[in-house]
Amino acid sequence: MDNKKAAIIIPCRNENIRPKQTVDFMLRTEARGKTPIIVIDDGSKDRSCYFLRQKNKDYKDIVLITTEGIGASGARNLGAESAEGAEILIFCDGHIIMQKGWLHTLLETFHNPEVSAVCPGIGPFDPHRRAGYGQTWDNSLEIKWLERPSGIQEVPLAPGACLAIRKSAFDAVHGFDRGFNSWGYEDVEISLKLWLFGYKIFVNPWVKIGHHFRKVPPYQVNPVDFHYNRVRMAVSHFNQDRIARIIEALGDRRHTARTLTKIILSDSLEQRNKYLYQRTYDDDWFFAKFNIPF
Repeated sequence: MDNKKAAIIIPCRNENIRPKQTVDFMLRTEARGKTPIIVIDDGSKDRSCYFLRQKNKDYKDIVLITTEGIGASGARNLGAESAEGAEILIFCDGHIIMQKGWLHTLLETFHNPEVSAVCPGIGPFDPHRRAGYGQTWDNSLEIKWLERPSGIQEVPLAPGACLAIRKSAFDAVHGFDRGFNSWGYEDVEISLKLWLFGYKIFVNPWVKIGHHFRKVPPYQVNPVDFHYNRVRMAVSHFNQDRIARIIEALGDRRHTARTLTKIILSDSLEQRNKYLYQRTYDDDWFFAKFNIPF
């Protein structure tokens, strides 16, 4: 796969110096001058993308799009819409580092026509610490990182820190959920949706990305928005029993009623009906395929 046919999309908000570090690392690799890089500054208050507004020839080919808090899903979708002519969309966090060869190796995965999406191994900046190679769910539907496989292998969930998707598959599943708020579950939902719609996700263990793992986002996330995204994902894709379990897990938190009210007043049920009609497999198939006991 020619990396000229790909586009790198970096959404960020209040990332401090890390977007510059990420872009600088990319420009030291084969991405420089060949692969369009699109940065979406989603309402940063810390001037984290100011370096792209300065007259610096190193960044002259990088596209900067500024928005005012449209959220992680919205920023990614906007980047995809701006990547004219791209056959592969590579979504990257604004706080990662990589080595030369990462892009070529990742794109080579798409020589297999079965590959609709692929992620690399992702670990902390410290090269001596263990990386994860794709993700799955445990019996409480909490994220669990997978061990390094011996070769390119199917994975249930691809983390959004670095995720490459064929544009045709991205469009077929309607991109990242357009009803999500703020931050949370956008990478999980699109991974699940890809599988249910008949597309396959793989991990390429020959690529490893360094990632700055944050305990909390660098901007305020309303708990109602976060839990709304989780419940909306369940309503969009799960059977009634699994939806009930997700709602029960909310417990008696003070924001539960607001979360469910927001779901009722949204288009979540309309989206569910559309997806049930369009998808190839149901959630029982997905959980059985990957031995997820939920």
